[in-house]
Amino acid sequence: MTVYGRIDIRYLDGRRATFQLASAALTIGSAPGNSIPVPDAALANQHIRFDGGDGGVYAVNLAGDQRTIVNGAPLRLHERRQLGEVAQIQIGELTIDFVRSSEGATESMTAISEHTQPSAIGIRAELESGMLKVWPFSSASVTLSVSNLTDEDLLLNLETAGLPADWTTPSDLAFSIAGGDSIEILLQIKPPRQPEIAPGGYPLSIGVARLGEDVGRVQLLLLVELGGYGGLSVALDPPVLRQQDSFALFLLNHGNEALQLALKPCDPRELLDIKLAQDEVRLHPGRRAVISGTAALRRRPVLGRAQDISFALLAEADEPKPYLLALPASLSVTPLVPARAIITAAIAIALLALALAAALYQPPQPSIMKYALSHKQVARGTPVALSWDAVNVERFVIEVARAPVAELPADAESYTLETGDYVDPIAIALIAVNGDATDIQSLELDVYQPVTVRRFEADKPTLLRGISTELTISWRVEGAAALDFALPVGFETVRESIMEDAGEIVISGVAADDIHINLSAEDERGTTTRRAIAIAIRAPECTPIEDITLYAGPDPRFKRAKFAVRNVPVLVNGITAGRDWLQVELASGDYGWGRLADFSCHGFNPAELQVVADIPTLPAPTPTSTAPPTLEASPAPSPTRASVSAGGNS
Repeated sequence: MTVYGRIDIRYLDGRRATFQLASAALTIGSAPGNSIPVPDAALANQHIRFDGGDGGVYAVNLAGDQRTIVNGAPLRLHERRQLGEVAQIQIGELTIDFVRSSEGATESMTAISEHTQPSAIGIRAELESGMLKVWPFSSASVTLSVSNLTDEDLLLNLETAGLPADWTTPSDLAFSIAGGDSIEILLQIKPPRQPEIAPGGYPLSIGVARLGEDVGRVQLLLLVELGGYGGLSVALDPPVLRQQDSFALFLLNHGNEALQLALKPCDPRELLDIKLAQDEVRLHPGRRAVISGTAALRRRPVLGRAQDISFALLAEADEPKPYLLALPASLSVTPLVPARAIITAAIAIALLALALAAALYQPPQPSIMKYALSHKQVARGTPVALSWDAVNVERFVIEVARAPVAELPADAESYTLETGDYVDPIAIALIAVNGDATDIQSLELDVYQPVTVRRFEADKPTLLRGISTELTISWRVEGAAALDFALPVGFETVRESIMEDAGEIVISGVAADDIHINLSAEDERGTTTRRAIAIAIRAPECTPIEDITLYAGPDPRFKRAKFAVRNVPVLVNGITAGRDWLQVELASGDYGWGRLADFSCHGFNPAELQVVADIPTLPAPTPTSTAPPTLEASPAPSPTRASVSAGGNS
């Protein structure tokens, strides 16, 4: 029996089912007559067909549904698209993983070992890891090592399949590698932020082969584990209700994970009777839901003025991450008898007014005379003090964004609000309650997310002057809307790895003086936070092997300048182009030149030193004249004194 490939189906409840593509055609749909029937209302009777043959495996859309997606791209009605070694297909709410010519279960795979890689093609490839974790709209990287096992230079080609091409950088790459050499290629995975891309494992096939030759290839498999993200939008229509009005609560899940929501009303004053058609709903990624409901006053006031009674509808999620969302609303209430009619009746029947006032006594109207916040704008997490003066109060209620956060006694005059759970402008309402009567005052507080630099450091506190060096800079910055680095002159980026609010960058260059690496992080309000790392630059040192003579230039014919003492380190400023003479500086500040062979250098390779550009010119020899011999005899030297020249010659 010919097996063209394997199909793994992932259901919403977490179940998985594996099927072999062992016939020329295999169909999936909601009807019982399909090869794989799936009783799901989101699928067509016959939704998709897989055609297998010697020419490969093809996916054919039979439903015309725009949610039929192959490797992130929509599959049009009756379109027939060839599948690679691995592919991911989304139909309705189902995720299908296709692996060609494989009968094992889907699992993460490491790079093929040198025992299983084909040796005839003379190349070997390995991944540093067989699994990579990444979140939508962020990036992660993995290193691919490629070795040339032959003695000749090779032109190779790197190809990837199984993920959309714009997820992987590079997805297709031609490169050369010298005989017996190895190189490393950094593969970066950056998936987009789209609800239809579900979290889970996505297989990426990586092939390395000789360019233009069909002599085999090294095939590796990387399992990309895509993380989930949440997002919920809510709206109420109408936002202001009248007695016995119905309303509609609109919910939209724009994350890529299903949300299990508990719905309930919040009425801090317990004046309303609020009913929802359902108190729980499960929203799949990209799906909407509309929940109907009604709100009515428990006891309509007989007298008084019209007022709006605030309440909120709460949507609480326990999975995939717990959070609470409050949607503010209000009910407009009109008393049975307007206040103006009562005044008119009171004038007409003055004697009855006192009796009616006693029978229909209402508590005094509460009044807030002063209400203030200690700040108008604060960074998230900064406490804010509320203070007020009020009379005729039974109790106070504090609401933030129409959701109650505290209930205080009548003698309370202040409250401290923690802002760690809020961001953006929020309305903070003080409600003074006395019986059914209320007085409400509201102030706005702007809460912004500040920038917090948790870490900004370099792996080396000092560098050697004139030596090419790699420097690793790592950081963790929270709450930054924009992040920028100012690299020192003479340095360039070698590689970088960035994950959400943390990252690492490797730079390389040659430094002449002390350098500074500057970081600028801007929060959502435009406030810039700056940090700097100072890297000290010191001259490299070498130690004379023995007492040596230093010259004014890199040649023994130059004038003798100074002496370097054995085992006393000297500073090195550069080297000649021939890599045989060093320019050194003594502790006294004097300069001179000495042969490299006369020094021992530790901690660096002298050959990597910068070449001294301004080398002294060897002076021209001074012409000498031969004096005629004299007949006078020179006096004989004294036996008790030695005649020694400054240069050591007699």
